[in-house]
Amino acid sequence: MSFEILRSPSTSSAAFRIVCGEMIIDDSWNVHSEVLIAYVREGSLAIETATSAYGLHKGDIYFISPNQKYRVNSNENAKVDALMLNLSNPGAVTQEFIPQSMIRGIATGNCTNFAKISSGDPKYDELFSDFLCVVRAENEKPDFFQLLIHGKMYNMFYILFSVGYVKIFDVEVQGKKYRALRRITEYVNENFCEPITLDLIANETGLSRYYVSHLFKELMNTTFIGYLNELRLSRAAMLLTTTDIPVIEITGMSGFNNISNFNRAFKMYYDTTPSKYRRNERQ
Repeated sequence: MSFEILRSPSTSSAAFRIVCGEMIIDDSWNVHSEVLIAYVREGSLAIETATSAYGLHKGDIYFISPNQKYRVNSNENAKVDALMLNLSNPGAVTQEFIPQSMIRGIATGNCTNFAKISSGDPKYDELFSDFLCVVRAENEKPDFFQLLIHGKMYNMFYILFSVGYVKIFDVEVQGKKYRALRRITEYVNENFCEPITLDLIANETGLSRYYVSHLFKELMNTTFIGYLNELRLSRAAMLLTTTDIPVIEITGMSGFNNISNFNRAFKMYYDTTPSKYRRNERQ
C-alpha cells in the first residue's frame, strides 16, 4: 500500500507504532502486516477483497485486518485519511492489559477482515472523534502526545470489539465459514446482473437458505440483498460515468428488473438520481 506520509512513526519502542497519512489510491492489489483504520474524507470508493466487495462513501470509517489482500477502486474523487498500526511487538501490548488472544488474533489476521462504520451506527461519533484526535496528535506532537495516542487507540479498539464491528474467530470454525462465503460470493460476483435469489444461491452452493443469509450478516455485516445491490449499483455508476448508454438500458445491464426499482435503490445509495449522478460526475 502506498501512502503519502504526513508524520513518521511516534517511537520505535511504542507498543502501538502508528503512521498517519493520506492514502494514494490505485487499483493494484495490496497486502500489509499492519492494522489499517481509515476515514473517507471525500468522494466514494470500493474495497475489493478476495471474497467480496464493499462500497464506501464520504464519512465512512473502515477497518482492514493485517495480511488481508485487497485493492481500492475509486472514480478519482476519493480522499482517504488512514492510520496504520504496527503490532510487531505483541509482548509489549499484552503487558498493557490487552488480552493476548485478542492481540494474537489481530496480528495474525484471525479476526474480522473488513468492517465499515457509517454515520448513525453505534459509537460512530466517538470513534470518529478518537480517529481525528490521533491524527492531530501525530501531526502537532504536543507534550505527552504518546500517552494521548495510546489512550485513544485503546478506546478505538474497545469500540470496534465491544460493538461487534471486529471479532476474533475460532480458526477451524471460521475457516469453514469463510470457505462457504467464498463459494457464495464468487457465484454472486460472476452472476449479479442475472436474477439471483437466496434459494438459487442455496441450490448452487449446497447450503441452506438460512445459512447463506447468516453468513452475510455475520461475516460481512450486511444482508444478501444489500451485497447484491452494492454490486449492481457500482456497475450502474461505472456505466453512467464511462458510457452514453441510456439510463433505462443501464437498468437491465446492472441486474435491475425495472427502472422504478433501479431509481429508488440508486437514490438511496448515492443520494441522487442516476441522471444527476451522470451529469455531476462528468462536470
